[in-house]
Amino acid sequence: AVSFWGFSSCASSNQLPSAPELSPSPTPTLDEFALEVFPTSAALPPVKAGVTNYDLANSPIAGLVDPVWVKETSKKTGIPSRVLTAYAGAALQLNAYKPECKLTWNTLAGIGWVESRHGTIFGGKVKSNGNMSEPIFGIPLDGANNTKALPDFDDGNFDGTAEFDRAVGPMQIIPPTWAAWHSDGNGDGNEDGQNIDDSVFAASRYLCFNGGDLSTPEGWKKALRSYNASNTYAREVSAKASEYAKASGN
Repeated sequence: AVSFWGFSSCASSNQLPSAPELSPSPTPTLDEFALEVFPTSAALPPVKAGVTNYDLANSPIAGLVDPVWVKETSKKTGIPSRVLTAYAGAALQLNAYKPECKLTWNTLAGIGWVESRHGTIFGGKVKSNGNMSEPIFGIPLDGANNTKALPDFDDGNFDGTAEFDRAVGPMQIIPPTWAAWHSDGNGDGNEDGQNIDDSVFAASRYLCFNGGDLSTPEGWKKALRSYNASNTYAREVSAKASEYAKASGN
């Protein structure tokens, strides 16, 4: 797998005033990247009653977390409950079969907020089945609007356009990354970048692969740099992740 995700984002700065820079210039080295940035870690959420250790590692992610926790934490953080279910379920599953990664739900939530405001950025929302009410596509990665030009990778099969690549879905995944990390997080047999479970699970696997141990500043920075090599982006993700950890009581 190759690390292409560093240049995706949901909107340019003139479309969304608080959106991060799409690509820094020059791109910081790993030693320079987000030196002061490391979010507060949130504890793993409680597991839903009846879920076994086997289930944690092998079942659809939306069925893993305690629904009472989801309801209470959604109210505290403002994260839509269906979206929070995916973030929390992915964290539980990754920690079940790849415990050395130590991925937290609030890091996923921080990324999801920056990338697409948890799937609401263009007026849509994540439906109860995890699909978007309206598909989310980012701006063309054609070198304009502070992006790095990414010529078409997939003949438009994933992102709907064969001219330049663009990011897809609530976690804003670009075609080369999806080709490497395509995932079926809800167990329906269909890998769909517009589905919150599939996209969050793909993002989780990608972050763990690139970051190693995300409980360390070095591992977290490696993971975030692979996702988007912008210090501004990392600061916004970290700030939001810490906000969610504090609001949830962690």
